[in-house]
Parts: sequence; structure tokens; C-alpha cells
Amino acid sequence: MHWRQATRRIKQQVAGKIYGGMAAAVTALLLLGGAFVGSGAVAHAAPAASVAQVTAITQVTANDATVPTYGTPHETGKVVLPETSIDGPALWTQGMPSAPTGPMTVLAWTGTDDRLNYMTGNGGISNGFSGKTTLGETSFVRPAVVRGTGEGGFVAPVALAWTGTDAAHHLNVLYRVPGSTGATTTKLTLWNDTSFTSPSLEWATDGVGKTLLLAWAGTDAGHSLNIIQVQITSQGLAQGPKTTYWNYHSSGQPELIMDRTFSSPFQYFLGWTDQTSHRIMWAVSPDAAAWTLQPPFAEWSGSGPSMLGLNEQLTHFPPFWMAWAGTGTDTAHHVNVLYAPSYAQATTNHVMVTLPETALGGPVVGFNIYLPGQEMLVAWMGTDQAHHINLATLGV
Repeated sequence: MHWRQATRRIKQQVAGKIYGGMAAAVTALLLLGGAFVGSGAVAHAAPAASVAQVTAITQVTANDATVPTYGTPHETGKVVLPETSIDGPALWTQGMPSAPTGPMTVLAWTGTDDRLNYMTGNGGISNGFSGKTTLGETSFVRPAVVRGTGEGGFVAPVALAWTGTDAAHHLNVLYRVPGSTGATTTKLTLWNDTSFTSPSLEWATDGVGKTLLLAWAGTDAGHSLNIIQVQITSQGLAQGPKTTYWNYHSSGQPELIMDRTFSSPFQYFLGWTDQTSHRIMWAVSPDAAAWTLQPPFAEWSGSGPSMLGLNEQLTHFPPFWMAWAGTGTDTAHHVNVLYAPSYAQATTNHVMVTLPETALGGPVVGFNIYLPGQEMLVAWMGTDQAHHINLATLGV
């Protein structure tokens, strides 16, 4: 297949091609049926205009039949939730097939009373969220959230992580399993680990959903990145091995995600904004332990990026996505998104757009693979006076 795209900047043209044999994979799948405004000086002015900065990436098969054609990301729907927050939200979505089948989406945020909240949804944004849970935990930034894999039957457990409001800002992890007679909640406080911003949470590929990976920027002078394992045991949550990456320094919350493209070898993505330059940095790893630094993005932000890897044949959307909030002369902090044909080309061959939306804190991206239709999602905290949470669908 061939890929063609114009460059990220208007009036510049760069052509790119990738060759591959995806027609057989598409045919087989048809037969089967089957992402805190950081402190510090701003190093670069992001664009303020809400205009598309590139043309389309087009995927074609060897016989030049379009498989699909991708254009500029654009909003196809939007809701403003009645919920308000002090930071951007956290969003977990069902981006690939796995059991159980609900909830499909989990939205978490820190309310204006500093308490942690989450809601779940089984449909698209038109059907909304339900089952709001307000916890007795507090934070000064957003939490991180992931959904579990099975203990709760049709309603799976939810795990949250956050930075506490205690004087040292210790990190915390909570695992909540729903049940017919009430929820069972287990909590772990990492008494030796602190952060100045919100953490990131993801599952390890242990095959049974029993190990969480917690990533954060420390309170050391360099705000070094850290990753620790948190194991779910019959006795509760247990602290596992920890690694500090002294060469990676972040000015905002990091992003740790599992690549859902089914690529080989398997990859994790780790994203952050450099403490000195505020440039968006990222690395990849097969085990979330040893990381390989990737070429940095030519974009700047005061908050961390949100990243997402998707299987193109299942979702019919581009495989790599990223969202971030503008900085510099973009005093309104517009929401920016980009996509690329693969993570390997993310910094060199992508489509980027600045949406006509503004955010406090970084936006997050997600993908709901199930009904009522597949939805590419972006969520953010608005710049309205009350700071409502916004959720939009994107088309290409």
C-alpha cells in the first residue's frame, strides 16, 4: 500500500509512501466479523488559529483501490457535561476487543471541591455517562484511570491513581471492584514516592490483569520520571519494583500507555514535556522498563501529551494519535490533535490540526470500539468560568 500526505505546515508539500500487504488482513477480519498546566517558562509559541495545518493521508492497496482515505481530523459531535473540574479529565476507553464488555468508557476527574470522581458509559457521547461515584479522596490535579478485566462480571473493576493533598503530595492507587452487595475498595499509598503533578496508570501485559504500572514525575529538582509496579493480590495492593529515569525530566504529567495496534514486537509509549524546553518528548519500550527515546515532536506544551495506539483494521482509524494543549502566544490554549500511519512515523509523517476548542490542562484522546458505532474521542476541561468537562467525537 502507499501512503501520501502533505506536511504538517500549510503550503509545504512532502510525499511519503509505505508499502505493505494489508488486503489479506482486511479480508480476514471481514470474514471474522470482526490520552495540570505545567509550571515554567514557555519556550515556543504554538499556533492560535483553529485551522487544519496539513492535507490528508491516504492509504491504498497495491491495486490502488482506496482502503480508506483519511482527511483532516474534525469534530463530528460534542457534549458539555454538567461536571466541573480543577484540571483536565482522565479517560479510559475500550480501544480493542477484550472481556468484559462493560463499561466501555470511564471518565475520571477532580471536582472543584478537590474530591475524586468517576463515571462510566456503555454507549457513545449521545448516550452519556452514568453511575457517578464521588470518592472521599482528594487531589489538586486530575487522577489517572483504567478499567479492569473481570472480577465484577459484566461491570469490571476500576483502578485510579492520584497525587494526594497531603503536604508531601504522596502517590496513591485505588482498586474498586463492584458487587451486588456493594463495592470492594483497596487502596495503597506510596509513602516513599511523591509528585508535583498527576500520575499516569496502565496495565502490565501479565495476561491476567493483576499488575498495574504507575508513572509519575518526581518532586526532585529535575522532576525525573518514575515507573513502579503495583500488584493486585488477594491481600490487597502491593508495591512492586520501581525504576527512576534520571535522564527524563518532565514539566507536566507523563503519559504511559499500551500500544493497541497489535504490533510486533509489543510496545508501550511513554510521553512527557521536557522540563527545560517544554518540547513534547516520548519513548517506546517492550516491557515498560528499558526505554528507547524517539525523535521529539516539533510541538511544545505546558502539560503532558495524551497518546493512543489503535489497530487500524479493527477500528478503521489511523493507528497513532496524540493530543495536547497549546501554549505560548496561544493564550487561549487550543486543543491540538494529530495522527500518523504508525508510531515509527509519528514525528515525521503525520496530520495535525488545531481544533476550535480551548482547554485548561491537557486534553485526552480515546477510542470506543463498540456501539453505537466506533468513536474517536477527545475530552478536556473548558475555559468557561465554571470549567466544565467537554467531550467530542472526531472524524477523519
